[in-house]
Amino acid sequence: MRVLALDCTAKSVSAAIAEDGKLICESFLNINLTHSETLLVLCEQLLSNAKLGINQIDAFCVTAGPGSFTGVRIGISAIKGMALGGDTPVFSFSATEAMALAFKNMPGFNGVLCGLMDARCNQFYNGIFKITNGEITRLENDRVIMADDLLKELVEKYDGQNIILVGDGAKLFFEICTNCENISLSPEHLLIQRAAGIAIEASLSSIEKALSPKLLQPIYLRKSQAEREREIKNKE
Repeated sequence: MRVLALDCTAKSVSAAIAEDGKLICESFLNINLTHSETLLVLCEQLLSNAKLGINQIDAFCVTAGPGSFTGVRIGISAIKGMALGGDTPVFSFSATEAMALAFKNMPGFNGVLCGLMDARCNQFYNGIFKITNGEITRLENDRVIMADDLLKELVEKYDGQNIILVGDGAKLFFEICTNCENISLSPEHLLIQRAAGIAIEASLSSIEKALSPKLLQPIYLRKSQAEREREIKNKE
């Protein structure tokens, strides 16, 4: 199965095409431009480089959140726009699951993967996984958690285990991980969530597990800042 996947959950943007477990091509940008400026150009170039038309894609795939509210909405909208015309099925993954999938078959890596995205106000979107010989087990569901509470949990619950921090919030969280010798940062090329892992995973999945594009929904763990501010204003 040939799959085109997108990730727009961070400031970076990524698109990838995989077929039957093989990564065909990938584009990744982490520059000071908006998703609206880069995403469609990235997809057009990706298809052109792969010598493929949009009608030759069997399924689409997206990281549906959590993450940047604007980025998540743009990614979802782009996938729906490409998929709805032909009612092409879509696969949806969480951003933290996408992080774990990047490490799924990394040679020699066995340990705890802590996915992190900056949720502001000293909070992080977070999911925790165990990776053992290429098998991924989710240990903690996606959530919003205070930095100090997460650090305490990692120290008490996963003491002595190899913990790797990954995601666009990993470097920020690592700053408070003093005297934690078992906690380390992901290699730079795997640090920020991207589309290759979910593209490969989806291309090996059964099409029966896919969704109609009409049913694709974003994954929000909390209300946007604008919504929270509006609620506070309405109470005043």
